[in-house]
Amino acid sequence: MVRMRGPRRHRPRDGSPGRRRALFAGLGVLVLVVVGVGAVFTLQAVKAKQQLDLASGQATRLQAQVSAGDVASARATLRELQTSTASARSATHGVLWDAGSRVPLIGRNVEAAQTVSRVLARLAEDGLRPIVDAAGSIDARTFSPQDGRIDIAAIQRLGPALDTADRTLTWGRRQLSDVGTSGLVGPLKGPLADLESRIATAQSAASAGATATDVMPRMLGADGPRSYLLVVQNNAEVRSTGGLPGAFAVVRAEDGGVRITRHGAGSDFAPFDDPVVSLTGDERALYTRFLATFWSDANFTPDFPRTGQIMRAMYKEKFGTDVAGVISVDPIALSYLLRATGPITVDGGGPVDRRLSSTNVVEALLNKVYLRLPDDDAQDAYFTDAAESVFEEVTSGRVDAQALVRQLANASSENRLLVWSADPDEQAALTGTRVAGELPGDSGPTPHVGVYLNDSTATKLQYYLQHRTTMHAQSCTDGDVQTIETTTVLASSVPRRGAGLPTSVLGPSRDARRGAMRFNVRIYAPFGGSINEVSVDDELQTVLTASHHGRAVTIVPVRLRPGRTVTIRSVILSGRDQPDDPVLSFTPTVLREPNNRVIAAACGR
Repeated sequence: MVRMRGPRRHRPRDGSPGRRRALFAGLGVLVLVVVGVGAVFTLQAVKAKQQLDLASGQATRLQAQVSAGDVASARATLRELQTSTASARSATHGVLWDAGSRVPLIGRNVEAAQTVSRVLARLAEDGLRPIVDAAGSIDARTFSPQDGRIDIAAIQRLGPALDTADRTLTWGRRQLSDVGTSGLVGPLKGPLADLESRIATAQSAASAGATATDVMPRMLGADGPRSYLLVVQNNAEVRSTGGLPGAFAVVRAEDGGVRITRHGAGSDFAPFDDPVVSLTGDERALYTRFLATFWSDANFTPDFPRTGQIMRAMYKEKFGTDVAGVISVDPIALSYLLRATGPITVDGGGPVDRRLSSTNVVEALLNKVYLRLPDDDAQDAYFTDAAESVFEEVTSGRVDAQALVRQLANASSENRLLVWSADPDEQAALTGTRVAGELPGDSGPTPHVGVYLNDSTATKLQYYLQHRTTMHAQSCTDGDVQTIETTTVLASSVPRRGAGLPTSVLGPSRDARRGAMRFNVRIYAPFGGSINEVSVDDELQTVLTASHHGRAVTIVPVRLRPGRTVTIRSVILSGRDQPDDPVLSFTPTVLREPNNRVIAAACGR
């Protein structure tokens, strides 16, 4: 007899249909939750992007309204901007976004989006409001002379608004810098870099404005009369900061009024028996005692504050009176000012142009004056008359104020407008601005490189010099040390053997009389860095270095014959912990181009 067994009951094993159904159900719920969360996250991100796009257009409109002084419209636009940025900030904050910022791969992007929305909301709320409130008073005419006088009180009233904007923009700039673009993926990297650049530009402008409202009233004689030495550099004979110190004038400022009280030429200063200031060992090694004994060599150094100190001491030694500071321009800067003023007429000049405009003033002052006026005194008088005529027109009040401010900005962007104050507090405020012209020392994470020229044969041949320096950061090693390469190309358009050029252009030396230029090129490495290699026309040179402000310096002598080109290349190492974008500074020559150029860093690529 066969016993029939009923169905065996046993515990389902892993992978059984029952367990799989339960698992699938759980996964389904999880997927639903993830999809739901993702949908919410995506909707919030889309909303944030829409609001930020809207804010971008509103910011552009606001800028135009503030520039036009349309306060009512600017306030309405600001309210719209505040609503848009607040909405974007709300959409990018919360539990989901905080959690998303900790997710691998996308976490940096989420955190960056939160930072951007937070920064823009605060800028709209705190940084822009005082600027809009002051928009009716912010006018280019505030900073430019009217009938020989600048309204000091109007400048002072702008101070609090610009200070607030500067502080808020500085905070925003630091917040975005802390996020950085390295490690970001997707479409956020480009816009963040663009925003960081725009805020940096705005912060620099606000900082410059705040500095101006702080320093200008005092420098314009709000607390009593001041006198300044106004020097015109001659780029036809190059010096580190531009050119030979030529014509000069003494400008008196009192309660906002400015006028010229004395004028002269560099030839008024005979060599001094002893240095007028105490020179450092580095200065003596690089520039010799001539730096402080010859007026014409006072700007051999690329450090304009030091040049200002030397020129002030020389003026006092020669004339027995003191000045409160030194201001420097060059003929290219004068050409920019003439774009704003229109043509001027110069007394005298004989065969040289009497009517000067933005298109002919550089040639007239740097070349024609030597070709057509062989007498040194006549040359000096023409140079002085031209500079004074530009000054008088600028201070007349007949000039379009916005055009004048714009052209002053052009000059300062090329390091052609430089200002030094003997007052320590005022000089501290000027330090770091575009008009300060200081030689950077320890700049923290930013490597500064400099390439500066000094004529060594007393010619006026550099009117015929085409000069350009470029720079590239090649690599970044441990310790954030960057390898940087510079290339300086020097080309001469002097006629063959100097044909047709007078001695006043060619200079006294036999070599120069054949049209050859001779100058020393000084290459400055970043603070704490080194110069590893220098070549001239692909021939390696022996690199001997000195030091200046903690920076290695090498001197490259150059002989440039008519119609020839010389190329100098250098390989430079930055100091340690200098991962930021390198900055290139160079001698402003006849070629017009922005100075203090920022180059993409090799670190973080």
